[in-house]
Amino acid sequence: MDWNDPDFLRDLARRMLEDPEEVITVEGPEGPVTDTVEQIVAHLGLPELGGSYFTFSTENNYMIWTFLKKCHEKGWLYKGRDVMPWCPRCATGISQHEIVTEGYQEMTHPSVTLRFPLRERPGESLLVWTTTPWTLSSNVAAAVGPELTYAKVRQGDEVFYLSKGTLSILEGDYEVLDEMPGTALEGWTYDGPFDELEAQQKAGGPQAHRVVLWNEVGEAEGTGIVHIAPGCGAEDFQLSKEEGLPAIAPLDEEGYFLDGFGFLSGVHVSESAERVFDALREKGLLYKVADYTHRYPVCWRCGTELVFRLVDEWFISMDELRYDMMEVTKQIRWIPSFGLDRELDWLRNMHDWMISKKRYWGLALPIWECDECGHFEVIGDEVELRERAVAGWEEFEGHTPHRPWIDSVRITCPQCGA
Repeated sequence: MDWNDPDFLRDLARRMLEDPEEVITVEGPEGPVTDTVEQIVAHLGLPELGGSYFTFSTENNYMIWTFLKKCHEKGWLYKGRDVMPWCPRCATGISQHEIVTEGYQEMTHPSVTLRFPLRERPGESLLVWTTTPWTLSSNVAAAVGPELTYAKVRQGDEVFYLSKGTLSILEGDYEVLDEMPGTALEGWTYDGPFDELEAQQKAGGPQAHRVVLWNEVGEAEGTGIVHIAPGCGAEDFQLSKEEGLPAIAPLDEEGYFLDGFGFLSGVHVSESAERVFDALREKGLLYKVADYTHRYPVCWRCGTELVFRLVDEWFISMDELRYDMMEVTKQIRWIPSFGLDRELDWLRNMHDWMISKKRYWGLALPIWECDECGHFEVIGDEVELRERAVAGWEEFEGHTPHRPWIDSVRITCPQCGA
C-alpha cells in the first residue's frame, strides 16, 4: 500500500465516513494487514503499513525548500523586524501558533506602580503600572485612553495623574483636584525612569518621552496609563510605528541585558526585578510593589517564561495567502461543523508567519543573503544548490541540509556578483 496515493486516501476517507467499523485488508511491506477502517486510518504512516514519515528526512527537508522557493516567487517571503515571543533558555523565537496551542500558565509576578515626573509640571507625575519591570529600561512613551476620564489627585505633597476608574490603586488618603479626558494629556512630556542609560541616549529615548493616545488602554487593572517599550512588546512595537517612536531592545538571545544598560548589563531578565525596584526606590520613583496573578506565556518545549524581543527574522506574508487558505478551508467537510468557523477565525487573525528560528539543530532555510548588497536568493532543491555552488559543495555533499555542513556552501550573488 502507498499511503501517499491520493486515490487510496480518498477511498479510505469515504469508507471512514460511511462505516468506520468496516473490516478491510490492505497491503503492507510484510504482507496483508486486516483491520477496521478506523484502525487503518489511525496507523497510517507507521512501519506496518509502510511509508514511515520523519520530519528530519532529507526528502522532507528539500520539499520544504521547494515550498519556500515558491513562496519567494510569489512575493510572500520577506525579512522583517518585529517583536516576537522568545524563549531565553532555548534561545529561539516562538511562533504565534505555538503560544496559542501550548502556551499559557497561571503565574504570580511582582507588579510595580511608579512615578513618571512631568517635565513642565513641577511636583506632578504620571502614575504608571507594569507587570514587567525589566521593560522599564526601554521605556520611550506613556499611553492613555482617549475615551477615558483622568483624575488629577493630590496625595501628601505630590500630585498624580491616573484614570478615574483606577483610583482604588492609591494607598492612603487623597484629594481629587480635577478631572479631564485622556485627550487633554496628549503630548505631555516626562522624565523616564532610566534616562541616564547609554542605550536610552542612542535611541533618543529621553527626547521621545511623551504621552500618546492609544485605544487599547483600559481600566480593568493598573492606572489607566500604560508604559510603552516598543522593543519589549508586540503591541507596543505596532504603536511605535504609528507614533514614530524609537525602539530599544535590551536583551540578547539568552535573556541577558546587553551593554549600555548600566546596572542591568549582564543581568539575566529573570533576576532583574528586584534590581529595578531598588533603583526606582533610590530615585524616589517607586510608589508600590504588589503581587499580580495572571496567565503568562511559557515555552512549550521547556516551560521557561517567555520574553518579547525585537528581532530580525524571515516571514511569510499572510496578506494574500490567508484568503487562498480560507477558500480551501471552506471546501473541506468539517466534523464537528463548528471547526470551520474556528479555522476561519484563526486564519482571519493570523499574523505573518515567522519561519526562522535561531536554533542550531533546525532546518537550514535555503536563503542565501549577500553580505555586500543585501540581495537574497532562495534555493529550491539539492540539484539547484549543486549547480549554483561556487565553493563548499565538496564539504557539504553527502550530508543532510543542516548545519554545520550547509554553512560551507557559497553561491554568487546575481545582483552584484559578490
